[in-house]
Amino acid sequence: MADVTGVGSSQTVLDQYAQSEKEVEKSNELGKNDFLKLLVAQMNNQNPLEPQDNTEFVAQLAQFSSVEGIDNLNNTVDDMASELRSSQALQASSLVGQSVVVPSNEYGFLQSGDLIASYSDIPATTSNVSLQIKNKSGQTLETISLGYHDKGPMSLRWDGANLEMDGEIVELDRSLLNRKEYFVDEEGNQVLDDEGKPIPVPYPVGEYKFEITASIDGKSEGVDTAMSGKVDSVTLGANNQITLNLAGGTKAPMSEVKQILN
Repeated sequence: MADVTGVGSSQTVLDQYAQSEKEVEKSNELGKNDFLKLLVAQMNNQNPLEPQDNTEFVAQLAQFSSVEGIDNLNNTVDDMASELRSSQALQASSLVGQSVVVPSNEYGFLQSGDLIASYSDIPATTSNVSLQIKNKSGQTLETISLGYHDKGPMSLRWDGANLEMDGEIVELDRSLLNRKEYFVDEEGNQVLDDEGKPIPVPYPVGEYKFEITASIDGKSEGVDTAMSGKVDSVTLGANNQITLNLAGGTKAPMSEVKQILN
């Protein structure tokens, strides 16, 4: 069993799949050819003085036809399942190097120039969603009010400085943030963006966790949140189960993927 360590290694996954799909003949199965041989042997060895009844012979032919039809149907279904699993293996190999959001991943690994993301399901329409960003030590770095949100899925993306909710940029009041470091030029002057605003320096590379609470019926409730992780490799295991191996050691079946980040 080999790991896929790059997008170009998709053939490795398919080779694994082909090896696991080799048919093993089972001695206790009666196929259509065996059935036909038995039928011919029965005809060759029948008593000429008491030949087989025509009705019984026709019934056996009909039974043979049923066996052949079932055998062909099984082969067709097996071929379809084989093609589906092969397609899934190829799709999984293409995820190597990309980030995915899975429920079993507690921390997102923020790399330089990259972002981390989360997926939550808000249980009811709420007047206010609150986000806490914590580091690996459990220290709360930022507490951000995100305001109103409808019942349903909510996705967040964070590059260490800027935040996006459901595809829209969140206008952060930076005077309320703990981190107030901005880029400066060689002369010590703040670097400004196209709108004339200073450009914030993002939090350093590391693991971060989002904790989300929602105000529902006057009470603050915690919301289950899945974090993103980068796919390091893909493993094809027993019964052709595809497992994604994420940076940091988390393993997740492909069926758990909530989002694939571009």
